[in-house]
Amino acid sequence: MKIGARTIKSGIAIALALIIPPLLHIPDGSVLAGISAIMALQPSTKRSYIQMKNRIIGNTIGGIVATVFTLLLGNHFFVVGFACTILIAILHQLKLDSVIGNAVVTTIVIMFADADAFIPAAILRVTATFIGVIIAFLVNQLVFPPKYEEKLYHLLDFVTSEIMKWLRASVRKNTQFDLLKKDLNWIHSEIVRVENYFTFMKEEGTPFLKQKDKVIRSRRLVIYRQLIQTTKMAYRLASTLQASENVFNHFSDDLRILIRERVEVLLTAHEQIILKFNGRVNPEDVNFIAYKADLRKEFMTTFFNEARLDAYLQDDYGDSNSVIHIMSDILVYEENLILLNRVVSSYRKYDWSKDQEIDNIKNMEQ
Repeated sequence: MKIGARTIKSGIAIALALIIPPLLHIPDGSVLAGISAIMALQPSTKRSYIQMKNRIIGNTIGGIVATVFTLLLGNHFFVVGFACTILIAILHQLKLDSVIGNAVVTTIVIMFADADAFIPAAILRVTATFIGVIIAFLVNQLVFPPKYEEKLYHLLDFVTSEIMKWLRASVRKNTQFDLLKKDLNWIHSEIVRVENYFTFMKEEGTPFLKQKDKVIRSRRLVIYRQLIQTTKMAYRLASTLQASENVFNHFSDDLRILIRERVEVLLTAHEQIILKFNGRVNPEDVNFIAYKADLRKEFMTTFFNEARLDAYLQDDYGDSNSVIHIMSDILVYEENLILLNRVVSSYRKYDWSKDQEIDNIKNMEQ
């Protein structure tokens, strides 16, 4: 059994939400505060902030609806049901569907409150929901604050390394088809997790950053977006080599050597660009385009000649297409590396500082 940071934060938020309302003499406030706290916890700062704002609005509307219906029509079961129907319709119209559940609970609790001093009791109960939501927001930001950039960086680095292993094995004809297919499926699921972390990172701390920090953060987001895109292109190349294994294995020795050398140059460049981004390589380094430029020309010429061979075209255009797919995926991967190298070099020259270096791997989750 694994107890993560979010589980611990949930327990702390609920405990505080149950403790504070009685101290403020709010009747039945602990239940509402506890429910609000657990429903308000979110995985990122921005989502927590939006959820806090929406729940305050939703619970306020719920309190008003409960008060109006109770004073005008009483609290018969059918009246409560009708009031909740109206509340749901209002919240849906305001695009606050995510807070409907909590607002309905607040409405029901208020409508079944004692008739004596009904309005003050309603205000106190709405206040209790506010307390729960605010506690959840503060706990989420102050206790084990999420560090999605570290998780994203290390997971992305790990996934990229796994793809590189298979690419190096593929261009040397050292892979087993079934095992490679299985591992590529796993890598695809990890890429989805990388994209989820990137989404959370975009929402991390955004409402409270200074303008200068926002600019730097935006540049880092651009780099991470391109890092992910480049890794996805490496994955696509690995998938193409796996799908076209039979065609690749029948290439001439000279062509396979050209492919192996070109892919090796690109993989080495990819590794060093990642190190450059994290301050391990100088901004001016990683000039893989200028390196062996003649080899690139020979590589492209040989590939086009291979695709035009009669042996491919006589019986099956699919084999000829496979040749083109392999070449195009290598070139697309190279283009993404060129763009990645450019944005990382620019960032390192103008915006990078030592405190942005990531060297803590404890936040990587496997």
